[in-house]
Amino acid sequence: MRVVIVGGGFAGVKCAQTLLRRVARRAEIVVFSRDNHMVFVPLLPDVAGSSLNPRAVAPPLRALLPGARCRTEEVLSIDPAARTITYEGHDGAPRELGYDHLVVACGSVVNLNLLPGMASHALPLKTIGDAIAMRAHVMQMLEKADVAETAEDRRRYLGFVVVGGGFSGVEVAGELHDLIRSALRMFPRLVLRDVTVTLLHGLPEILPEVSPPLRRFAHRRMEKRGIVVRCDALVAEVTARGARLESGEKVEGATVICTVGTIASPLVAKLDVAKERGRIVVAPDLSVAGHDGLWAIGDCAFAVNAHDGVPSPTTAQFGERQGKQCALNLERRLDGVATLPFRYKPAGIACGIGGHSGVAELYGVRFSGFVAWWLWRSAFLVKIPSLAQKLKVGIDWAWELVFPRDLSHFRPVQSDPISEAHYAPGEVLVAATSPMKSIYAIERGEAEVALPDAAGAWQGVYTLRAGSVVGDATLADFGRDAVLRARTALDVHVLGKQSLSRLSRALQPFEELLERAVTRPKRSIWQHRPDALAALEARRVDGLTTSYAPIVVAASTPIGDVFQWLIDERSGCALVTIDTRLAGIATRSDLLAALARGATRGTAVAEAMNPRPVSIGAGESAARAAERMADGALKFLPIVDERGVPLGVLTSDDFVRVALAAPETSSPRGV
Repeated sequence: MRVVIVGGGFAGVKCAQTLLRRVARRAEIVVFSRDNHMVFVPLLPDVAGSSLNPRAVAPPLRALLPGARCRTEEVLSIDPAARTITYEGHDGAPRELGYDHLVVACGSVVNLNLLPGMASHALPLKTIGDAIAMRAHVMQMLEKADVAETAEDRRRYLGFVVVGGGFSGVEVAGELHDLIRSALRMFPRLVLRDVTVTLLHGLPEILPEVSPPLRRFAHRRMEKRGIVVRCDALVAEVTARGARLESGEKVEGATVICTVGTIASPLVAKLDVAKERGRIVVAPDLSVAGHDGLWAIGDCAFAVNAHDGVPSPTTAQFGERQGKQCALNLERRLDGVATLPFRYKPAGIACGIGGHSGVAELYGVRFSGFVAWWLWRSAFLVKIPSLAQKLKVGIDWAWELVFPRDLSHFRPVQSDPISEAHYAPGEVLVAATSPMKSIYAIERGEAEVALPDAAGAWQGVYTLRAGSVVGDATLADFGRDAVLRARTALDVHVLGKQSLSRLSRALQPFEELLERAVTRPKRSIWQHRPDALAALEARRVDGLTTSYAPIVVAASTPIGDVFQWLIDERSGCALVTIDTRLAGIATRSDLLAALARGATRGTAVAEAMNPRPVSIGAGESAARAAERMADGALKFLPIVDERGVPLGVLTSDDFVRVALAAPETSSPRGV
């Protein structure tokens, strides 16, 4: 029997540990996690504040789960009916794995699109990498402030805004303030009065999870230490200079930290089961109703606590308890015994607010100040899952009580997203069976698309030379057996698709332009007709016989008149001009679409035209024009002179006419 657990957080690890102790002899335990370590998320603010070493809060999964099969491949989808998961294999190709029981514990992901500008300018805190990057950024702001030439720039660099007044936001604000106070001793040109750490919260009070007296204590203590706490402050927008509130007020700061906004992971979003607020609705025993063998726990599960009938909060202690209960219920299911509902009475809650101070409630008793801070850290120390990690964290905290915090920082500078690669003849760049994660631009040498023949030997069927851009479309029409390999010694530039996505968001037309540049062998209808290609290359565009006399209209011409001319002349498009230069192209479909949107016969054709027409100069070759039409999947291609004045319009028929007139010769395979 195989039990698959998707997720290596508190819930998933606790479930796996319990299963290993109780059913290891009867079941294979497989854990899928993107990282090979567990992240102790509640202590990430301490990492960002430099009071903890990052390794202290990231115990390796293989050390925590001896006996389990730990895998770092990404799970792409789940098929509950077939009891299989699809995951990305080591080579990027999708693979399937069957299961008898599947526990979904993949948590949630940060939603930086919650507010305009947040994705571009706010720092999240969800992973070890986020905490390290945040600490480096804070130290870099101090370095910039130290050399700032104006008081305004210095105050902006020393402005820090934390969005969200829950546990994470309060802890981040406190740790951030402690780090900056400790660091200022090394920056004699900076003074504490220039530093502003602002905590913005949309509700009337911070820390809604604790009792009102502790909320007020935390608010007063944080403000006494110099942290500005703003309640009923809803953020409407984030920019490079800070945050703008819904009231219109601007909170200045070069650093904005986001601790609010999460959404379901893509895996959960694709799963066709009942959901509540994006979380999987589970039965009282944490199973998913209607899907035998499927369970959900942790932040991705909407589980009602049988203790009080309230949905479980997305906290570490509830995730751990759900993981343990799920494992016990799974064991009971194997034994044919009735499962039990999830029931948990939390022992208490605690939160650090900075300055060796905190608030805590333990078994109904309230604590505040240093005692609460000590209880908070002690509780987390107990919950850390391994003895080695407990020692690391304990030593770091003890060190921080006596010695100042480490102020060194490493800039998280990434390698150039465009890299270079060299391939020897015969080496494979990518196979059609694997998703292409990069785009290749050939700098030197030749590549080829190859297919196996009847004997299994690879034969080149299409050659790509220097200047070709290789993407998914290059292999799309050759079938799943195709590979792209080096025909000669090959040098290429490699651009990852993730980098391309970031570029295309910044430069919207860039993605379309690059997509057009990708070599599409099958669209070159002349690849087996070199005679036709030679005939097209020998003809200039202005020497072609065109199918349509151009209908040229001014941009202010009414749509009704243009439509009537197209009908009378049996033409497919009109070329629209402004000051005699080509400004757009309008087809019958464009005009009909404009009328459907509410335009009238008197509406100017400029409202219906395509304002970015692809055109070609009169002196270009017919082969270049045919290539441009094929790359853009165009029906019409305007011809313009050197000033941009339209002279005519081409269709695919005009090129076919030339090709059919050329004497036919055979072309060897692979040309």
